[in-house]
Amino acid sequence: MEDSLFMIQRQIMQYVDDIKHHDDIKPEEIPEYRLYISQLEEFFDKKLGKAAGDEEEKKAISKTMIQNYIKEGLLMPPNGKCYNRGHVILLALIYNLKSILTIKDIKKLLSPIFSTESQEENREENEEDDESIKRIEYLYNTYLELKQKDSYKELLTNKLDAIYDYLNDKPEITEPWYTAHLLLLVLILIEQANVRKKIAEYIINQHFSLIFDQDKEP
Repeated sequence: MEDSLFMIQRQIMQYVDDIKHHDDIKPEEIPEYRLYISQLEEFFDKKLGKAAGDEEEKKAISKTMIQNYIKEGLLMPPNGKCYNRGHVILLALIYNLKSILTIKDIKKLLSPIFSTESQEENREENEEDDESIKRIEYLYNTYLELKQKDSYKELLTNKLDAIYDYLNDKPEITEPWYTAHLLLLVLILIEQANVRKKIAEYIINQHFSLIFDQDKEP
């Protein structure tokens, strides 16, 4: 049974390697030129793939999503009909955030970016646009670098070892031993995800709501 568990552990670690960078769009992959909305769709489909569903639903980022994000204030309007690197980066962040956070919380979280932009109205349009893109790109690059430092394998190994030590020689465990082991691992992972989600929501509500509310004032 230990051999079976060891084999499953190796499979999980391989899966961690496979998914760790799956949803990352590297800065060097983002076109320097501006994109039309159909080109944005194609770019995200190519980088992130498509899900199962009808043609609109399976797109990673669709025209409808982009238009709704602009309407909701999560994304700045295009320059004419064209989208720049800042738009691409924000869409990549929204894509990663929306599986955990509500649209309202994402809007609060991103509000400092738009608040800073609104304070720079005296700049020339092109200068303001360039500075905005640089600021967004800097934040995104820092996020990717910090993400690299997360040791998911080490965290998983520690949990797996702790469960192994706890269940070892427990006669009351009637299920297949490795099944009980994996069941407990999943329960712990879900609990960790729930706690981290609550912490993120707490930070957003405590420290980003004020900026968000100030931006809404006429």
